[in-house]
Amino acid sequence: MIFVCHFAFQRPARRLCLSYGRRQLQPMETHMPRLLFAIVTTLYSAISFANKAHASTNVVSRFDRTIIKEPTYQSTPKYCLLTLGNSGDVRVWMVEDGKRLFVDKNANGDLTDDGPPIKPSNVRDLGGNRWQFEYLLDTITPTNGPRDTNFVLRRWNYSDKEDSYGLSLSVGGQMPMYAGWFGTFWSTNREQAPVIHFGGPFTPKVLRKKEFTIGETQQRLDLCFLNPGSGPGAESLLSIDALPRGAVLSLNIEWPTAGGSRPLRTSYLLNQRCCYWDFLPGDE
Repeated sequence: MIFVCHFAFQRPARRLCLSYGRRQLQPMETHMPRLLFAIVTTLYSAISFANKAHASTNVVSRFDRTIIKEPTYQSTPKYCLLTLGNSGDVRVWMVEDGKRLFVDKNANGDLTDDGPPIKPSNVRDLGGNRWQFEYLLDTITPTNGPRDTNFVLRRWNYSDKEDSYGLSLSVGGQMPMYAGWFGTFWSTNREQAPVIHFGGPFTPKVLRKKEFTIGETQQRLDLCFLNPGSGPGAESLLSIDALPRGAVLSLNIEWPTAGGSRPLRTSYLLNQRCCYWDFLPGDE
């Protein structure tokens, strides 16, 4: 089974640079003509969709995890390393110490010169041993890259054995992305800290189902676009709001047929978005 994705931008967009596989959608500026079409076609097999998201060939897994200087912690620290932008050159450590969060806001490897740790905001006691809160940070301002904004690290527990986390961030102040919600991106061992890459290239992945059958009813096709980071738990997901509303994904599926038979092709417009990172066809 072969999937062919076409990405059509039908109105001007802010500067945006997205990579899919080996093809790259080049930056677009707001001063371009009113009607702008930029089409990128990428071929993926069904196996690629299912497996590429978990095959971390990304160089982030081999990054140096050195921290120049650390504060005095009050409990066992939990580490995670963020790499920002398509190049991943900007590295930002975040370390949770109990319910305090240290973020290397200037990306210089020193966790002691960024001001006091971030404390929980929007704390909610939901009753029944259920609670949630957020760590909020307006900007990350590295010396060697653009500002990244809208950092929100959510932590919650709804009567589960382990706390859950979800991180959202606008890369370069323009491209919103997510990480977490499923699995963990923390390690108490700094040298084994997961590396989350907020930036391209992105790999398409089918959500919820691994197989689709011709003629099957009530089957739902959902796609997301992710960067695998250093492995399971460290994936980052492109937000549905990262693409202009005028960008419509056209998905063409080539189904396997008996030898010598003409290929069977079906097409779908992924013109619906939901659940933060989910692209899916609308009702036809």
